[in-house]
Amino acid sequence: MAAPRLYETDILRRAAGNTLRPGGLTLLQEGLQRVNWPAGTRVLDIGCGTGTTAAYLRQTQSLQAIGLDLSEQLLAEGAAANPGLPLIRSRAEKLPIADGSLDGMTCECVLSLVNDPLGTLREFSRVLKDGGQLLFSDIYRRRNITNQELPDNCCFAGATSRERLLDWLHKAGFTVQLWQDRSHLLAELAARLAWQNGSLIEFWSQFAANGDGRPMQQAVKAMRPGYCLVVAAKQG
Repeated sequence: MAAPRLYETDILRRAAGNTLRPGGLTLLQEGLQRVNWPAGTRVLDIGCGTGTTAAYLRQTQSLQAIGLDLSEQLLAEGAAANPGLPLIRSRAEKLPIADGSLDGMTCECVLSLVNDPLGTLREFSRVLKDGGQLLFSDIYRRRNITNQELPDNCCFAGATSRERLLDWLHKAGFTVQLWQDRSHLLAELAARLAWQNGSLIEFWSQFAANGDGRPMQQAVKAMRPGYCLVVAAKQG
């Protein structure tokens, strides 16, 4: 039996809330202060989950926000909680969006989950207007080692280094306007997960095929995960 997707579990939601990521809406609010999105701006939230960010952008910022996610489970929950909220089921790697039709995009804890991050960033660039901004946050590796102990559906497994992430953005046609390290938010989430599950080893044990979370925890510790907030604009 396949291990559950971490982002679809109540285990993560109890610790991270409905946004399912470090920092939650507080970090989003800080990021919004660094982008130029007036009321009416058309924004796509990639990896929207239950639509918490998309709903927030519409209700508090008056943006034309749309949510997109691959998880049927999370989208169904979002549709039930926010009837009328525009939600799309699709992969981030192949967006059902016309070229140059978006003013902005949010993407939180998604790039570390896709199979082709550079191709995905190029897809983001395709649908953005020239000068359109990408606001994203994600896990990155502060020690760039290779390990095989992490499940494929875990963002730690797909995390890359700061240098490679910046290189991907450049190759995809973006100019980085902001890079901030917010690793303390990841540490705070880890502390909540440890508290709620007894320890981080016990947390990872719930996703290990043999029930032993020690190799996973050791692999995470070895990579020294960090968390970043980034704003990048499509070159044009």
